Amino acid sequence: MTQARIRERVRQIQERVRKQRRFAELEKETRECYESIIGRHPLPEEYQQYLEREWKLGLKVIVEYEDATTPEDYHELSIYTYDSTTLSDYAESDMDERFMRANLDLANALGLAMVTIDEAGNITGEIIEY
Repeated sequence: MTQARIRERVRQIQERVRKQRRFAELEKETRECYESIIGRHPLPEEYQQYLEREWKLGLKVIVEYEDATTPEDYHELSIYTYDSTTLSDYAESDMDERFMRANLDLANALGLAMVTIDEAGNITGEIIEY
């Protein structure tokens, strides 16, 4: 292996370790917020596990893109816009609606969305799809 390849491999390993550490930091920093959302939106265990996966996916997105500085750095991200869409359009049952609310609250809390749900259940705003 050439010196350049060795240096590149070391750099990749260091970057992976840095991201793992940052993920752990963010997980610790946001755990209370995540647990608060779970407390506000009583969900069965299955939905709680799914929301936990969403939380960790969101943290991975933050870690991956927090150092981005140019529009090109964000080319793989997709933003979805809710234009006063009814929550019931997305939810197939009452439970799905509660999960959807919890999921949107989580995305807002992580800074990955700017979404509101009015009293009639209309969703307005944007979310980074992850």
